[in-house]
Amino acid sequence: MDNKYIVSLNVKALPESVYFLDVIKDIDSLVEYDLAMYINKLDPIKALNKITYNLSLSQSELHTINKNQRDVDVINKSSEDAKNLRKKIQIANEEIYSINIIFTFYSSNLEKIFKIISAFKAKLYSKQIISEVTNFRHLEFYLSNLPLNIRSKYLKNNLYITTSALANIYPFYATNIIDTSGVLLGYTKNDRRVCILDIFSNKYENPNMCIFGSSGTGKSYFTKLFILRNFFKGRIQIILDIEKEYSALVNNLEGYEISSNSYYNILQIKKEESTKDNFLALKIDHVVDVFKKLAVVKNVDIDIMKKELKELYNEFNITDDVDTIILKQEGDTIDLEEQIISKEEFPTLRDWLRYTKNESIEKMLKDNIDGVLNFFSNTTNIDMNNSLYSISNKEILGNGLIVKYILEYVLEENLGEKQTIIYIDEVWKYTKNEEILSSITNMYKTIRKRNGAIVTITQDIADFFTYKDGRYAKGVLNNSTFKFVFRLNYEDSQIYSKILNTSKEDFSQLKKGEAYLSVANNNLPLVIIPSNFERKILNEDDSFCK
Repeated sequence: MDNKYIVSLNVKALPESVYFLDVIKDIDSLVEYDLAMYINKLDPIKALNKITYNLSLSQSELHTINKNQRDVDVINKSSEDAKNLRKKIQIANEEIYSINIIFTFYSSNLEKIFKIISAFKAKLYSKQIISEVTNFRHLEFYLSNLPLNIRSKYLKNNLYITTSALANIYPFYATNIIDTSGVLLGYTKNDRRVCILDIFSNKYENPNMCIFGSSGTGKSYFTKLFILRNFFKGRIQIILDIEKEYSALVNNLEGYEISSNSYYNILQIKKEESTKDNFLALKIDHVVDVFKKLAVVKNVDIDIMKKELKELYNEFNITDDVDTIILKQEGDTIDLEEQIISKEEFPTLRDWLRYTKNESIEKMLKDNIDGVLNFFSNTTNIDMNNSLYSISNKEILGNGLIVKYILEYVLEENLGEKQTIIYIDEVWKYTKNEEILSSITNMYKTIRKRNGAIVTITQDIADFFTYKDGRYAKGVLNNSTFKFVFRLNYEDSQIYSKILNTSKEDFSQLKKGEAYLSVANNNLPLVIIPSNFERKILNEDDSFCK
């Protein structure tokens, strides 16, 4: 395969006390190989029955083999280990596991791979580890070694091991992350193994991520790759793009860019809202609440606002009866799932301005419709069925209250059904706006329950971590399982190293396109490399990716 011969070795038996790193270091550094381990927790009663059977089998074998002292010693040792294993389960109450261990070797020279296999089998045997070549099943075992977590159906020769023995075997020499349903992040810097991460996996505390790095270190390029790879996973992604960094990518992927000509009608009733009792009253309360948060309503009677809004809906033939917003079905076709009337059939704030007879409400609407409420004042023209959105309108992103509303209300309606990732680029630029930072940190704490994740990206750690004594920055860090750190300048390295109790040199000496993935305080050095297909889509300078 790929002009290389491939041979796998399957471990058939090993002593209960083997320290596996001693086995690994016996492999020549120039030898190309992979190691796979599959570990399963077992039912102790069933395992004890099988161990007892294997013990009797070993005793029978002693009477049938040639009287080669080496073979006798190996079988006696295996029998002794099996007895110890049984004691540990029955007396010490240790857990019992099954384990499969597969070595796969590669070489372009047939004669050389035979020598490698023969020499390694001998070294294993000297440590009382019995192995066998996988014969005609090489392909199955080769697949078991790929970073896809595909377990071969031929892995039937399970070994048994207790918790204490597993501790001797488990400290792998290679540290990488391989999540079957994840996206590629990069390659480990030291041994060039792929790192595949699924941030939504239940094995992680939460799916949130921080991406830090100075300008020109590859931070933005990696973020775009991450967006691209999640796009092909079918996830909904929303980018708060204050510097229009992602416009080209969004356009290339036919996403939707929310600009100054985009509108989200705050009076439009969505399907989820229509399922609630008193849906119209709840919608009106919601609209009034938004006005109270975003506009000046101190001179306006709230009860009159609610009364006028209900009358406005009635003018558009929308009442408390949910059937008034359900699309009427025509002809012989029957749609089993009811649909809401079109967005054009709902009133807007501009319709309210034309309708109102109240001077205070008229003044309030005139003061705000072309200002803070402009984005919410017209018929919705945003494609709500897209999977990739970017908000690049500085009038929106520059207003903390509007961003707060988008984060807490608009995005709320998109969370839950599909996995959703919200990106907040250059988060340090929001450090002068406490409403936004408060919304971001609050969402960090609750977004997992709604099938969502937040990714914050910033190049200026100093501003972010010094604002309000770093309260918001620490809130983001503490609620982010994943920290992706590119090269930092000296000052930022000092700040970050103090927070994570690491050496500042770890982050200041990285090359362009290199980063540390920090998960549970473990730092994994990675190299970012796109495929040729991804390069074409991004169409940017990636000369640092080699």
